[in-house]
Amino acid sequence: MGHSAKTILVAIDPSPASTSAFLEALRLSVSMKAKLIAVSVTPRYEGNMNRWKIEGADEQLEKPFKACLEEAATEASSFGQSVRTEHRIGEPVDEIIALAEEEGAGLLVIGYSDRSYVERVLLGRTAAKVIGLSPCDVLMIPQFGEVGFARILVGIDGSGYSMEAGQRALDLALSYGGEVHGITVLDVPVEKSLRYGVLDEARHKHFTALQILAGQGEKLGVPVVTELREGSAYEQIVQYSEEKDIQLIVLGSYGRTALTRLLMGSVVERVAALSRRPTLVVKKLSTNGVRDQV
Repeated sequence: MGHSAKTILVAIDPSPASTSAFLEALRLSVSMKAKLIAVSVTPRYEGNMNRWKIEGADEQLEKPFKACLEEAATEASSFGQSVRTEHRIGEPVDEIIALAEEEGAGLLVIGYSDRSYVERVLLGRTAAKVIGLSPCDVLMIPQFGEVGFARILVGIDGSGYSMEAGQRALDLALSYGGEVHGITVLDVPVEKSLRYGVLDEARHKHFTALQILAGQGEKLGVPVVTELREGSAYEQIVQYSEEKDIQLIVLGSYGRTALTRLLMGSVVERVAALSRRPTLVVKKLSTNGVRDQV
């Protein structure tokens, strides 16, 4: 479902991480002149609280989720902005995705807590499911994180999905006056490269993809810095982002069929688990959301 107006959907809950996510979504909605919708989902309780004689059990469960929506509306009002709030009951992933589809959202914003790596991996399955099923781009905001566009890092591996991510990075850099850093990482086992000469072939493929990105940047007038590294893709991406003080990481995905891949520990999920920097997962190029800025 597409709409002529750009729409940003932000999923919030009573956690501090959601506060950061909402504030960044609010800032983006202002700069992009987009409609902002905040959704909070109370998980459906499958047990029987009545047997414990808890009066108003449903109201008690819903209260903190409704309260965070009220706080979001108050925060937006203090900035002279408006936000539509939506409270739902059910499976959070299902309800968030359903609303994104109903509203034709161009960007879905979610926050994640500042926990240890293992905790973020184990507790971030909801985020992984949202990314896998989302019909639009997903922006993950770490707790206390802020989105900037002065230095944007995009992972390039030669696939169509990564090239779409590269285009989105260029669009954002052009809109906000930033520069793009394109990184490609060769993760080829040594024994395989020696036996079949895979490494040279991979280098050629990935270097060509970086050249294409740089060429597109030159046409748009966007500065592009390219880097070719070897090792683990997610580790090198995170390391580079820290070395260069990157403000936004942009990664491609594999559409809405990527759920299994994500849950098994993809580059996207691992980068989000390791990095303290906002990460934009590009699902597709559309006529809505961020891309409309160019």
